[in-house]
Amino acid sequence: MAVIPPGGDAPKITPEGEGHAAKTTGGPLGIQLPADAGILSTCRVLAADKNVRVEDLATCASQDPAIVIELIKLANAMYYSAGRPPITTTKLCIQRLGSDVVIELLEKLKERPQYTNEDVNHWLDLNRSRLRRISIAAKILAEVNAKTISDDCQTAGLLLQFGEVIAVGHFQEKYVALAEEYSRASLNFRLNQDHKFDTESIGLNYLRRNGIPEVILFALDREASPKSPDRAIMRPICAAAAEMVEAFDSNRWEKLAPGKKLPPMSSLRILGFSDNQYLKVYERISEFLFSVRIAEEKKKNSAIAAVQAQPAAPQPVTKSSQLDDDIQSLISGAIASDPEPEAEDFADEPEVKVETKIKTVTESLDTDLDSFAIKPPGGGEKKVARVESSKAKQIVPPPQMRTPQGNQFVNSVAEMLADADTSEELLAMLLAKLIQPAGPFVRSALIVVSKDRKSAVVVAARGPNVSNGQKLTITDPLSPLASCFSKVQSFGTRSNAKNSPFGSGAYALAPVDADHDTPVALYADCGDASSVSFEARRIFRNVVDVLNQKLPSIPGGIPVELA
Repeated sequence: MAVIPPGGDAPKITPEGEGHAAKTTGGPLGIQLPADAGILSTCRVLAADKNVRVEDLATCASQDPAIVIELIKLANAMYYSAGRPPITTTKLCIQRLGSDVVIELLEKLKERPQYTNEDVNHWLDLNRSRLRRISIAAKILAEVNAKTISDDCQTAGLLLQFGEVIAVGHFQEKYVALAEEYSRASLNFRLNQDHKFDTESIGLNYLRRNGIPEVILFALDREASPKSPDRAIMRPICAAAAEMVEAFDSNRWEKLAPGKKLPPMSSLRILGFSDNQYLKVYERISEFLFSVRIAEEKKKNSAIAAVQAQPAAPQPVTKSSQLDDDIQSLISGAIASDPEPEAEDFADEPEVKVETKIKTVTESLDTDLDSFAIKPPGGGEKKVARVESSKAKQIVPPPQMRTPQGNQFVNSVAEMLADADTSEELLAMLLAKLIQPAGPFVRSALIVVSKDRKSAVVVAARGPNVSNGQKLTITDPLSPLASCFSKVQSFGTRSNAKNSPFGSGAYALAPVDADHDTPVALYADCGDASSVSFEARRIFRNVVDVLNQKLPSIPGGIPVELA
């Protein structure tokens, strides 16, 4: 990396980042927010290593808004800029300042006191995490139609809602009380109405006070005009990135999926992506958002385990985290055509660390049939469909898959649905279809949950190491099996095996709209050692969609293949 520029000794860096005494007003505009301790520590190690590339340090530093603000402010100070145009990206700031100055700046940031209230730190982390994800989403969006300013879009995305971070530091416990009572939008409204704290205007004023160039602030200020026509697209890119992160956090991610009609006021409409472009963007952002969710969940679980087990002192960080590497590969576009991430949950639910106990039921099952609303053979078949054929809705065909094999499989399932006469026949054929050589899965099963939602039983199964009559004890209402009856879920991490009904960490679950008195789920996996690919997830999701459209229009219940 670069060294101190010529022209004499550099000015002393204060916590404010300039070569003058720190000035604070006591109000929100004078607040000095602490940097994320983990990111700051990693940046200090990377900056001190002469063999580390500038890109690696920049990737790490660009994940924290406090670090980025100080880097940009100092790099554009008169001593370092020497009248040159302002720079707006973390990488260029590091190159201009040099390693020695960056290390000194990071040391000064370390001196900023962290908040002692755990609830305040929790909400500070939540807001920083949202900005971090918006910034990467903005860069991914910009890579398609504004590649030359994609780094600037990343910076703008990181600072887009910075006023909410300031609100946490300014109000602290009062913010926590409001945040626990109101949604994010309602919280910002209350801050404005009750405390005259407009997060948008406060954030802009704070950033201007700290020397963020107007070419970045334009994307954040809805009343500002672009400095040049080529930068006009920055504003909708950042707005679209925030929209996608908000949809993900509020469990509306599937509403933005390719093939779905975007909301009328969506900023994604303004960007004018082709179908193919949007598909790639959606998948790249999906992979990133889900990887962050899993990383944050693992970090939380590790913290809990550390408190309980009192482990030895942590080893010093020697390189950037795996998440840094994932971010670097994502924003550089180095993604395989059909990526298989370590973990992903298409139900938009965090991974729940609950063990689902499994046992095989033999003679005692007969006494439990009533709790599952299962009738013995000859107990009365349902010969009338729930919906008359004249009133049945027309089945909406599934969207196109990404591969010819995927399209062929889904089309064959649609034909099978059209020819089925009863739901028992249809579900039995589907279980076999999913694991045929042309199918994407290795095992499949139909699972019925008891009336009290405390246990489940496999009534029909296909594939190795799964058999009819296996009984599962549901020990927690938030377990994947218990929570799958409102939406499709898929898990792609082998570390989730403890939560799996059959020991595979990569599996898919979905509610089945069968004519049964208790919930019914469809299960499929790719074996104990294989992940579930993106295409397999799409196939499963769309097969379940057309299946649930078909089932109400044909007679019958569920296949029960118990001995």
